[in-house]
Amino acid sequence: MTTIATVTMGAMFPTDIGWLAPFVLAFCAALVTVPILRRVASQFDLYDRPDAGLKPHEKPIPFLGGLAIWAGWMAFLLLWMGWYRGLSSAWPPAYVAIGGSLLMLLGLVDDIRHLPPKLRLLAQALVAGLLLYGGIGRGIAESMIGQTGWAVGDTTGYLLSVLFCIFVLAGAANSTNMIDGLDGLCAGILGIASAGFFAMAIILWDVPGGPAMPDHAALVLAICAATVAACGAFLCYNFNPASIFMGDSGSLLLGFNAAACIILLTEHAAWRGLVGAVIVFGFPIFDTALAIARRKLNGKPLFVGDRSHFYDQLRDRGLSVRQTVAICYGLGLAFAAIGCICVMLPTGWLVAVAVGMPILTAAVCRQLGMLRVDDAAERSEGLRG
Repeated sequence: MTTIATVTMGAMFPTDIGWLAPFVLAFCAALVTVPILRRVASQFDLYDRPDAGLKPHEKPIPFLGGLAIWAGWMAFLLLWMGWYRGLSSAWPPAYVAIGGSLLMLLGLVDDIRHLPPKLRLLAQALVAGLLLYGGIGRGIAESMIGQTGWAVGDTTGYLLSVLFCIFVLAGAANSTNMIDGLDGLCAGILGIASAGFFAMAIILWDVPGGPAMPDHAALVLAICAATVAACGAFLCYNFNPASIFMGDSGSLLLGFNAAACIILLTEHAAWRGLVGAVIVFGFPIFDTALAIARRKLNGKPLFVGDRSHFYDQLRDRGLSVRQTVAICYGLGLAFAAIGCICVMLPTGWLVAVAVGMPILTAAVCRQLGMLRVDDAAERSEGLRG
């Protein structure tokens, strides 16, 4: 399998172009595509309709925005692979482009037809396998277990890498999907996390004594820059009051991008990369964990929606949509900053942060009474019936 040559920031694109051309292309592609897709959604009656429970927006909103995010993201990757890298040396990026496109299509079908959760998980597992086939994530078990001094055989190591990649991709895709509940929230949080991954990659690359940044360094940076550009353009239409939603097509694509970055950073920086990347992606993980814990503690089904998410609880306490999203952005920035700082800490401090943050977060949530539950899902189902 051909891999990407080790690069520096200046070598990723010609110095007279830098990051500006692909970034502007991605931003403009997404920006121009949104109004077109909004008209298409209106023509085919593809709306997310409000109810009195889980969908509190005031009027029907078209949900094809994920296609616009994909258009900007793909424009960046194609420019990078074709014009500056050459497809003959860009097989891992090509598999990223294919995998992200497949999950975007999965989300689009789910938006229209409502696929069973098991089918969604199967598709996500297959996309994780596609990444592994493309050479992304194969060395994770060897990288992580090797640091502990244990030996791992080729077959065992590959199986562990497969399980890790499936878990990360399914977890990131679904937790990203779960935070897509307010205008501007998902696109903003994933844009912030992508900027965090970008910074973390540079830090790991340049810190004296730190793990050397891998052959896939350019791929991490490109995924992040493409995501930030596409999300930034989409927010021009999605920030409150939103005129279009991204739908599952957008949230699954953004979750895929986060998963790809976590896998790449873990593969080449082992436990340090994993801890840092997970913390950078901390807000979606925190929100998903809060929702699952609250449903579990109150005897509610894990896959039946309620207003247990962090952002729902802020809204229920009287905050406006913009105030709630601003607080979530602040937490997202805090998680991204802490994750980037973590990769520079001595091992002991890194372990302390990795163990202490979940415990502290759980204690704060309990103290603030965020583990109650309500009947929003039942009210929503009743209205649909």
